[in-house]
Amino acid sequence: MISKNFYETLELVAQERNLEIEDVLEKVRVALTKACALEGFTGEIEVEFSHEKKSIRAWNVNTVVEEIDPEGPKGQMLLEEAKEIKQKVKVGDVIRKEINLNSDIGRKGATQFKQIFTQGIKELGRKRAYEFFKERENEMISATVIDVTESSIILSLGLNTITHMPISESLPGEILQKGSTIKVYITKVEETGKDPKVFVSRVHRDIVKRLFETTIPEVASGVIEVMAVARDAGYRSKVGVKSNNPDVDPKGSCVGQQGSRVKQINYALNGERIDIFVWSDDPIQLIAEALTPATVLSVLPDPEERKATVIVPDSQFSLAIGKGGQNARLASQATGWKIDIKDESTAFQEGIKFKINVLNK
Repeated sequence: MISKNFYETLELVAQERNLEIEDVLEKVRVALTKACALEGFTGEIEVEFSHEKKSIRAWNVNTVVEEIDPEGPKGQMLLEEAKEIKQKVKVGDVIRKEINLNSDIGRKGATQFKQIFTQGIKELGRKRAYEFFKERENEMISATVIDVTESSIILSLGLNTITHMPISESLPGEILQKGSTIKVYITKVEETGKDPKVFVSRVHRDIVKRLFETTIPEVASGVIEVMAVARDAGYRSKVGVKSNNPDVDPKGSCVGQQGSRVKQINYALNGERIDIFVWSDDPIQLIAEALTPATVLSVLPDPEERKATVIVPDSQFSLAIGKGGQNARLASQATGWKIDIKDESTAFQEGIKFKINVLNK
């Protein structure tokens, strides 16, 4: 049963399945113990692994006793029986006999070994997969599309783990093809009796932040911080960024040369538009920036109510509001301020006094 290359095969199994070799060898020990018992070895089975020699040896170990204790340890052997094996023996002696794993284990034991070992490797794989994905909860990973049904997208996450992402968690209007690779956000991981249950999403707001971290080196290093994300999944996101280095332009770095960096994020999100604005501790400048791409004339903040009236040129009103109010809504979500937008003509009609207090770049 144990061939010359068996140990190397175990190392390969561990490597391919991303398992610790010690854990794999423990499953071998358990399986060998069961197989030896099935072949009639009644003692305590000891298994020894040699990493240097890449060998596996096993012994049947019996302890000589005067009387069998039904509740005692395994491997008890009466003195009379022990003397048939070894004449000079006394109560308390230990008799160790090496098991020839090639000749002493028959077909029945080999089958038992294979079944138990295979099951043990599956258990290790499930445990490893659970630990792997649990560590990546609230993170983004790549997934491969296996199939698309009316209700879900079936994805392979690696480590022999499959998940069904509900259609409601995919981006509106996106058409996913079998074999394509997409980015998904892990929202929750549950341990089950079988494979781990991994919940993923493409509409979760934080997938945008993770894309910034993986696409933009300055964000990954902490030079630029993503301060806020507001999202209408599949259509538009607003991302507030702040530089911790006065020599680094946060917006320019995130956009990239000729938009190269933000285009990668657009592509990963099926063309979703990304508005990047510079975060500010000054609520006037913050709110004006958040309403990008609209030009703002004045922001009249009410810090106690955390709301602000925003005055824009007449020509910028529709742009500031956005289709279906989207631009204003996302700006409000990103900043945490309730925003009331008025065009310049309406402000004069309503007697709102204001002065231009926004630095438009």
